[in-house]
Amino acid sequence: MSKFPLHLVPSRRALTTGRFIVAATHLFTPRLAARVFQLTASGTPAIPYSRMFAIRNAALGLGLQRMDSFTRPQQQQFLAVNIVMDSVDAAAFLAAGLRRDVSRTSAMLSAAVALSAVVAGTTALIEHKQAAAQETEPTATAPSNSDWK
Repeated sequence: MSKFPLHLVPSRRALTTGRFIVAATHLFTPRLAARVFQLTASGTPAIPYSRMFAIRNAALGLGLQRMDSFTRPQQQQFLAVNIVMDSVDAAAFLAAGLRRDVSRTSAMLSAAVALSAVVAGTTALIEHKQAAAQETEPTATAPSNSDWK
């Protein structure tokens, strides 16, 4: 099983940290998170949805932390899954704003957070592929004596 040194991908650490921050705030202080994103919490399903969102982000963060146990293709696929999930979140937040389910400000703030995760995930995937390509490039060797004849 080919493994890749993930310490060469610094943006993965940023994405992982962001996942855990979102997970902690939405799980332990969902009303504060709702207030920050200007969502109505009372009388709505915002609190349970916030906690579900937290659990999903915690699971993705744990997966990002454990990527060293994945093969290189699995690592790239997992990063791609992160990008897709955050892209869907951004689209859902924007659609909710267009439907007026939430305020425009709330939709824009939420979409901005999701899009920042898209950027971090995309950067991690690009850095991962570049580092993997450098790892597989043949190394230059010094010419042998027979090459000089």
